[in-house]
Amino acid sequence: MKRSKIDNVKTVMGQPANARKRSVKNIIFTLLKAVISSALIYYILSKTDLTEIWLSVKSANPWLLLLSFSLHAVGYYASAYRWRILALAQNMDLPVSYLVESYAVAMFFNNILPTTIGGDAVRAYDSWRKGFPKLKSIATVGVERFIGMFALVVFAIVAVALTSEINRRVPLLWLWVIVCFVLMWLVLQGIFLQQGKARILNKIFEIPGFSIFRKFVKKFSDAFVNLRGKNKALVYSLALSLLLQINVIFHYYLISEALGLDVPFMKFWIIIPIALFVQMIPLSINGIGIRENLYVFFLGLYGVSTASAIAFSWVAYAMILALGIFGGILYIFRKEEKIDRTFFEGENAMADNNSNNKREEILDTQKELLDEKKSKIQKYQELVLGKKGLWNLVKYELIMTLTNWVPGALGLLLRSKLYPLILGSVGRNVVFGANVAIRHPHKIHIGDNVVIDDHCVLDAKGDGNKGITIGNGVFVGRNTILTCHDGDIVLEDNVNIGFNCVISSLGSIVIKENHLMAAFCYLVGGDHVADRTDVPILYQGRTAKGIVIEENIWLGAGVAVLDGSTVGRDSIIGAHAVVNGDIAPYSIAVGVPAKTIRDRRNGNKEKTEKEKDEVKK
Repeated sequence: MKRSKIDNVKTVMGQPANARKRSVKNIIFTLLKAVISSALIYYILSKTDLTEIWLSVKSANPWLLLLSFSLHAVGYYASAYRWRILALAQNMDLPVSYLVESYAVAMFFNNILPTTIGGDAVRAYDSWRKGFPKLKSIATVGVERFIGMFALVVFAIVAVALTSEINRRVPLLWLWVIVCFVLMWLVLQGIFLQQGKARILNKIFEIPGFSIFRKFVKKFSDAFVNLRGKNKALVYSLALSLLLQINVIFHYYLISEALGLDVPFMKFWIIIPIALFVQMIPLSINGIGIRENLYVFFLGLYGVSTASAIAFSWVAYAMILALGIFGGILYIFRKEEKIDRTFFEGENAMADNNSNNKREEILDTQKELLDEKKSKIQKYQELVLGKKGLWNLVKYELIMTLTNWVPGALGLLLRSKLYPLILGSVGRNVVFGANVAIRHPHKIHIGDNVVIDDHCVLDAKGDGNKGITIGNGVFVGRNTILTCHDGDIVLEDNVNIGFNCVISSLGSIVIKENHLMAAFCYLVGGDHVADRTDVPILYQGRTAKGIVIEENIWLGAGVAVLDGSTVGRDSIIGAHAVVNGDIAPYSIAVGVPAKTIRDRRNGNKEKTEKEKDEVKK
């Protein structure tokens, strides 16, 4: 008989063909969990009567229950936005509606499998089937879930601090909560560590006795290398997670009001975080048995009967089951490609080093070119045009083909009239030389009295970036390349860039007004991760801190400015210097790496012997 899609997913996620020993171990643990759940349910039901539980459920206010159930929709959207924030931090652009649907389907798998991790695997698969790398998909879902758990622990700490009843009954609960908070905070620091802090961490592991942890930490942190330094994504995700926990508290409070439990609202700020925190312990099937005993214990502290507490637990769980059924219906009827079983092969998905997995970490442009799921015309539009639509493609091709190569005054006239039709915005009196390459033109904005010389490249490529912004009175010399790798480039007023320069941005490069850049300068607003020696640098990911060149700067010929650098105002950087860090304002800096040899505010003061030696070197 032909297998259904649901059967395929069960097979994929439950029993990988190459892991029979692990499957046997999983079966044993599942049976053990089932025994624990059964024993806990038997124990708690022996203290009451099913009739009393039914009477409590029957007397519930249906409108309050409906309102409580509707809060799950708020939770879905908040969770989807949190997921999207973390996905965008890894250059994965997924629509919120798609993520909400994925959450609903994941809820179905959470309830047909003996662990809630099954739903996370489905969500990671949904990211992957949209064409994003497997490793990024798994890492993003894992981090998103972890941040949600961390927010729960934050609420649990507040709850433990505010209550005395629970602390008396469970004396060491506060210690467990604090230990979990500290450990989870350290994990978050490891995930979002900036490159500089990562080097400090490596030095710590060189201390005798700490080296045994190096391999484990490296294996962990490498999986999330693309999130390093993305602190804004962490803050926004945490904020959404805290709001989501507040929504959960309101949800449970409305259930208690529907059942007439008469427990003060503020008590749920204590009960729910601690109860959900304890339920994270994987001792039973999806928390069955543990959930009922927890609510009997916590609600009993405020005078709620055992039958009413169990009714409270079962009503809440019934809503989750209803959501699971809804997710199953969505899954059955949504359009689905054939499932790739290799995606769910456990740890091998994270550790596989074959050539196919390596391709997933190649530079974004190469990834797009190698994508077999897209047609050639789709690849061209995404890499060059950056916009969908036949008319956008036809307009771009006609203008570039008919005018880009035309020499002399005729070419200058044609380009000045027609290029504004494809660019984001163009001011007055702008001159475009011949054979200027333009990519993602709608994200290129140019002010007044600007000259873009022959054979330049204006590449604003990226999924979520703003692109290239050029102010008034700017000159961009022949053969100069301005290229964005999902970053931004800003040239303020009166910036003069010489011939054959390269400005490459993975994050942000800002060159402020009245700037003079000599030929062959190189500014790179990004860096490669190179922590491992067993994996080629090309596949280890990239980081971006950005570059700021303050106003009134002169960069000599062949100067290189590396990621994370800031050159202070009114400074001069000598020819062929390499700037790697901060240069103070009014400095004259030379050398590799660039070092300040004089403060320009000293005027024509004679050099000291030390300064003369520095210049000679």
